[in-house]
Amino acid sequence: MEPFLYMVPYLLVECASSNEQRAQYSLEPFTYERLTNIPQARAGDCGVYALKYIECHALGMPFSKKRLC
Repeated sequence: MEPFLYMVPYLLVECASSNEQRAQYSLEPFTYERLTNIPQARAGDCGVYALKYIECHALGMPFSKKRLC
């Protein structure tokens, strides 16, 4: 995971189409946290489950079994 934390900010800057977009990105490395209290998915649900987790994380919503129902 560590290499991606440093690589992605540089890719964002390099792929920006204008100087204005380039200015909004920082070369500061990203951070991450590994959550351990994530409810388990059933067999075959992993893709939809992962997308729902990303959606909840992006919106700042808690990710729990109650939210998934």
